[in-house]
Amino acid sequence: MLPTATIVFREVLEIALVLTIVMAATQGMPKRFRLVLAGLGIGVAGAAVIAIFTDSISQAIDGVGQEIFNATIMFVAVGFLSWTVIWMKTHGQQLATNLKQVGKDVVAGKKPLYMIVFVVAIATLREGAEIVLFTYGMMASGAFSFPDIILGGILGLMGGSAVGLMLYFGLLKAAQRHLFTITSWMLIVLTAGMAAQGANFLIAAGILPEIYPQVWDTSNIISGHSFVGETLSVLIGYTPRPTGMELVFYASALIGVGLLYKYSNRLFSGRTNAAQPA
Repeated sequence: MLPTATIVFREVLEIALVLTIVMAATQGMPKRFRLVLAGLGIGVAGAAVIAIFTDSISQAIDGVGQEIFNATIMFVAVGFLSWTVIWMKTHGQQLATNLKQVGKDVVAGKKPLYMIVFVVAIATLREGAEIVLFTYGMMASGAFSFPDIILGGILGLMGGSAVGLMLYFGLLKAAQRHLFTITSWMLIVLTAGMAAQGANFLIAAGILPEIYPQVWDTSNIISGHSFVGETLSVLIGYTPRPTGMELVFYASALIGVGLLYKYSNRLFSGRTNAAQPA
């Protein structure tokens, strides 16, 4: 439940930030609430379509490469989540500036009204797709039941919406940077755990070797079937008996994405400066 609440909270918060910027930039424009709601509706509908087809594909290949499909879902989710935390850190300010400009251009009549719908729909669809992939990966891992995932999603939705409203009214403006830093590192740990689970699926399919069958055994301390063990399994990728290959994938994702996130501003700013003419 907690992992689902965490990921949904973060994604909903990012949608709320887009809505906050768009609403602030279009103050005084008639029908802006309708346009924003239309964009939200389109984005949610698109995410629902992705959810339907993901489940349909899974059922179609049930028993035939199911482990490969589940591993693919895990790695796609890892890629999406990693890209999100790095991109938001390096382009967050630019995104806010661009959204403000789009809103002002629509109000001034330089751009059509449907641009508001388009911007909100794309943001909602992107974050919604990440929620779909993550929750499907949780279900594929078998760590949590469907009711737990739904309850976690509801809690994350309520929390993200509440914090988004407070940001809109300026109540958490000073804490915004720390809030996103904390949730970004939580997502990085989540991606490492999903990478390890993806490796486990490929080991079960006979594609990857174990390297070492059991590096350690902590089942006497925290059982993998207990509530705490299952929660840690999805939250940080905990397994009481990890193989060597799982640890390789876990460490690679954690260190790789963590370093990219930490030094992303320096890396991307260097590329930008190098691309500029002397």
